[in-house]
Amino acid sequence: MTAKSKLLIAESREFSPVAIEILSDSFDVELADLDRAELLERVKDFEFLWVRLRNMIDAEIMDAASNLKAIITNTTGLNHIDLQQADRRHISVISLKGEVEFLKQIRATAEHTIGLTLALLRKIPSAHQHVVAGGWNRTLFKGHEIHEKTVGIVGYGRLGKIVASLFQAFGARVIVNSREYENGTQIDCFPVVELAQLLDESDIVSLHVNYEPANDSMFGKPQFDMMKPSAVFINTARGELVDEVALVEALKTGMVFGAALDVFDGEHFTSQTHHLLRQFAKSTNRLIITPHIGGNTAESLARTEIFLANKLVLRNE
Repeated sequence: MTAKSKLLIAESREFSPVAIEILSDSFDVELADLDRAELLERVKDFEFLWVRLRNMIDAEIMDAASNLKAIITNTTGLNHIDLQQADRRHISVISLKGEVEFLKQIRATAEHTIGLTLALLRKIPSAHQHVVAGGWNRTLFKGHEIHEKTVGIVGYGRLGKIVASLFQAFGARVIVNSREYENGTQIDCFPVVELAQLLDESDIVSLHVNYEPANDSMFGKPQFDMMKPSAVFINTARGELVDEVALVEALKTGMVFGAALDVFDGEHFTSQTHHLLRQFAKSTNRLIITPHIGGNTAESLARTEIFLANKLVLRNE
């Protein structure tokens, strides 16, 4: 009997039991929950590596995994994997990128976008902390509604479309900027406008652009300067799309009223930029940060793990 290929699921906490069962028919599966140092130690014995978003899978990890054939990740964004290094080593990367039809049912990040917007506009985190500390003063937490606001969706792919429909359900006016559609047209009843017009008119700006080197720091001081002083900025896409120093400066100077982020630039590493964001968030209720939990729901993780398990098994036959 031919020995099964060895698969390390490096972030296996609450991994789908159904997906594990599917994988176990074709692979010798090891479940673990590893930080970077532990991953560097363990990965050398495996031909297949399944990761989420905890660790940056870079040249050092790949060098330690001399037998590695494929990296599997149930994400669409791939900036937590050094794709050039993977290609150089002939390591396949199996992900959700391009799985358009399947991804229509994966809505967790879109819902989190709405959640962050409401948390920011209604001051929910600070109101909660106020009550926990013994307070009960509602006048401190007068917020704002989504209803009748103008929402600018930057990037009108899968998630942008879902988020636009959710904001529309709140009674917002939605406008869109996307390189896929011509300015001055309409898509799904939403006007497509230039980015400058979107920033000038929007009360809420929500970013849903895939990261690539060409759009690194596409949101910087010029873009924040175009926004209304009363506007809020939401980013559940990728941190590398935003000049975070410029964002903090815009918040400090009142060029932008508030921001809610689910992502950092280079979130797998510790840097001064990250320290700046964290420190500023401690001093204000106008910046909310969550640790890239947009897609982290039981439902979405189970669906994507089962989908990719079947895809991997078919690919390995």
